[in-house]
Amino acid sequence: MFNFNDYTIKEKLIIVFIVFKVLPLTILSALGIYSFMEIDKLLKKSSIKIVKQSKNSIKNTTNIVISDSMIALNKKSQSNLEEKTKNIAANVASFLYQRDADILLLSSLTINQRNLQNFYNQKKASVYIASDYIYDEINHKWISSKNISLKTTKIYTNKKFKNFNTIKKQKVKTKLIPLYKEISFYKANGKEIYKISTLSKELKNISKKNNTYLHAEDYFKKAKKLKKGEIYISKVIGEYIASPVIGNFTREKAKKAGIKFEPTKYGYAGKENPLGKKFNGIIRFVTPVYKNSNLQGYLTLAIDHHHIMNFTDFVDPLSSNSLDISDASSGNYAYMWDNDFLSISHPRDYFIMGYNAKTGEVVPPWIDENLAKKFKQNKEKDLNKFLKTQPIFFEQSLDKKPNKEQIRIGQIGIDCKYINFAPICKGWKEVTKDGAHGSFLNYWSNIWKLSAVAPIPYYTGRFKNSKKGFGLITMGANTNEFHKAAIKTKEHLASVLEKEYANIQESIESTSDKIYKSITNQIRLMSFITVILIFVVIYVAILISNNISRRVNKIIIGTQRLKNKNFDYQIKCGSNDELGELCNSFNSMASFIKKLNQGLEEKLFKDDLTGLSSRLSLYKDIKENEVNSLLLFDINSFKNINDYYGTQAGNFILKRFAKVLKEFASLHDMSPYRIGSDEFILLSNAKLSDKQIDSIVVNLSHLIASTEFKSDKHSLNTTISFTCGASDDEKNLIEYADLALNEAKNKKYLYMIYNEKNPNMNKHTEYILWKQKIIYAVENDNIVPYFQPIIDVKNPQNKKYECLIRMIDNGNVISPYMFLNIAKESRLYSKLTEIMIKKTFEIFHHSDAVFSVNISIDDIQNNQTVEFIQEQLERYDVGDRLIFEILESEEISNFDLVLPFIKKMKAKGVRFAIDDFGSGYSNFSYMLQMKPDLLKIDGSLIKNITENSDEYYVVDAIVKFAKSLDIKLVAEFVSTKEILDTLDDFDIDYMQGYYFSEPRESID
Repeated sequence: MFNFNDYTIKEKLIIVFIVFKVLPLTILSALGIYSFMEIDKLLKKSSIKIVKQSKNSIKNTTNIVISDSMIALNKKSQSNLEEKTKNIAANVASFLYQRDADILLLSSLTINQRNLQNFYNQKKASVYIASDYIYDEINHKWISSKNISLKTTKIYTNKKFKNFNTIKKQKVKTKLIPLYKEISFYKANGKEIYKISTLSKELKNISKKNNTYLHAEDYFKKAKKLKKGEIYISKVIGEYIASPVIGNFTREKAKKAGIKFEPTKYGYAGKENPLGKKFNGIIRFVTPVYKNSNLQGYLTLAIDHHHIMNFTDFVDPLSSNSLDISDASSGNYAYMWDNDFLSISHPRDYFIMGYNAKTGEVVPPWIDENLAKKFKQNKEKDLNKFLKTQPIFFEQSLDKKPNKEQIRIGQIGIDCKYINFAPICKGWKEVTKDGAHGSFLNYWSNIWKLSAVAPIPYYTGRFKNSKKGFGLITMGANTNEFHKAAIKTKEHLASVLEKEYANIQESIESTSDKIYKSITNQIRLMSFITVILIFVVIYVAILISNNISRRVNKIIIGTQRLKNKNFDYQIKCGSNDELGELCNSFNSMASFIKKLNQGLEEKLFKDDLTGLSSRLSLYKDIKENEVNSLLLFDINSFKNINDYYGTQAGNFILKRFAKVLKEFASLHDMSPYRIGSDEFILLSNAKLSDKQIDSIVVNLSHLIASTEFKSDKHSLNTTISFTCGASDDEKNLIEYADLALNEAKNKKYLYMIYNEKNPNMNKHTEYILWKQKIIYAVENDNIVPYFQPIIDVKNPQNKKYECLIRMIDNGNVISPYMFLNIAKESRLYSKLTEIMIKKTFEIFHHSDAVFSVNISIDDIQNNQTVEFIQEQLERYDVGDRLIFEILESEEISNFDLVLPFIKKMKAKGVRFAIDDFGSGYSNFSYMLQMKPDLLKIDGSLIKNITENSDEYYVVDAIVKFAKSLDIKLVAEFVSTKEILDTLDDFDIDYMQGYYFSEPRESID
């Protein structure tokens, strides 16, 4: 038991000293050491966190900028590719119309051998000739037989420039060849009288198909229907060129295909097989020849198909230059299809559909494994005949595999309707179904490609009523090619950032080492002071301890400020001891981090090339300042400058333009920016009037036009111009200025100011307007059913009606084509369905007539809509007179959800019809499971039907198909007596159309 009174005074003093001096000093020293260690940990942790946050922030900003650049480049490249495709299609059409003029002119002249020969000799045109290539046995690839040398013209010693190289541009060879392979005149009985031909010199009786080219032509029968001045145009007719090797024709691939390396025996494929057999074909034009209103015979011109292929084979989608040889392996090429989606021009000639020279029959197209398996199981052994019974563009998907057996025998011609492992074909069909041109992205060969398509606007003869005209021009390009520059910039920024962060990390580590050494020395010193201060007054120890704690707290506060990115905060050190050194080290580190941060910000907010503020700076200024007007400038034809003079010359143009823009901006109290390759912006805090904008743009245009863009270093002496888009919208300055710029470009104006009343600038307002109209109509009971009678052919007294949705807007009756799609997009469609269900059920509850209502697959897959239908059926009990019509064109994504609904409805007496049959997917598997009661033949087939027309035979096939399954048939769009009389040829149960009655507000 401890008793203080048992010790001597000396011992007591020692104990008191130990308790009141040594122990507190020891504790204070320990706390100080602990505080120093915590400071070291906190500094390291805070520094690492700040660096990581800065790095992530800058990376995210960089990614956003690069992403925006890629989107802009994609849009610009998409527009260029669409325009190029459209122009090629127009050129092909122009070429074909010239052939119309040729044959009509010649038919008006005296027909004899000499005149035909003179005409033949005069009609020639140039075609591109592919460069010569040889097979490189070492590298196993085809290479140009010409050596393209890289010559160094001069080595500059200036520190700012290094080696300049020039490459002589290689010109594409051309050759003048006759336009026609054959010109002939034959009598009405088919006997040829005169002929100039490279196909056959012998005069024949072409009424017999065996006497025609490749035994494949039937123009004798077709021409008999021609009237004076009319022209018959045949399909592309040429012998099919096979190839069991797809892509580069190498020794290795030939061996794998089980054939000898004999490239001359197989299909030509440009750079992939430059020695292959080329597709040789013709397109024959025929017109009757009259004299004094008496038929004398028929004149034919057989166009050399090389002239048609010449429009696409040498096209480079990414450049205005022509290729020296086609190269499908690059993924960037153009090709052509006829009106029936058959390949008629392709860099790989073995993909072009052709004929069997012995039989005169079309060589069957390449199909997928599933279709090939189905064909083997079918009784029909002729693949061409079998395909006529199959749906076209059937579930085309990359998941399907090509038929390997056809590859083995080299039978790989492409008919887009049946190449079901290439969904791009469906894309072309959808874009051009109404005669439009356009483009879309598709995933092919593990990369995203932009595919553009345009109809060929040639409408002579059998193409008169075709929305596709003669056929299609398609062009594909890899999207990676569009934004190489942006990716390169991203990689460069990443490299710069990594270097800067490495420097920061090195600086942090160096500062941490200094701090650690300083703390270590301080610990040693404090330990020594602790031993000495055992003999010092407690008061002095306390003062020292308080002094140390106060200064340590300053450093901790400074660390917290640094953690919160207050890089300007400096600790007042007030001494030169170890803590002062630690304080100074901290201040130095904070200053260094601030400097590094400023450097990084400057790189992001300044354009390196022109010195102007960057896109990030623009966003920052718009956000932080009151901006009222923005002018967006785009240098016209800048890409041509880069293509013709090189990127260094392009950079010279950009810097010169930026300098002029900066000087101009300073005079008009505006801020200049460069936001893209050749895109610049002037920003004004003032709200500019239209007159002021006009003055600014016109004055700047004159200034730029008068500025000399001349550089001897780049062999450049040119003038430039720009197009401008202006906006003063506070929320969407850049977006609306860009819309105005695009509109100005389209109209070839110097500038345009954004105007929300311009439909091309403000298409989204139409969507908002119609959405509001739909909501108003729903809320005010302006969604109403109209009724069109369906005529029972055998029992006209039986009453049937189709219920059609209409919207009443300000007293006007609005067709569903105006608002249904917008209703679907705005999620109002199910509400419209419920209104139609309720109103029609209520009306026919008081009638004994049969009625049909349209529902969509979306309705069937919507649980709420299905429950509403069931409730209304139980309430009004109209199931035995109700027919639900489902659009055939709506693809069923989940048939497991649809089939139970159909079964439930049929249990209540409801019948089902497939609407617009013949227009959509024609999924017979789904249809057989659905077991429809009626098929409604698509109106596009009915309204165009005439005897012996294509529509006539399609309808005949549908009728036979339906009757074999005991399904009733309804013919829609019966609008004339002629159509009604034609339909008498078929066993059709019901008819519907304007010939009988338009849709009306009420039933009889």
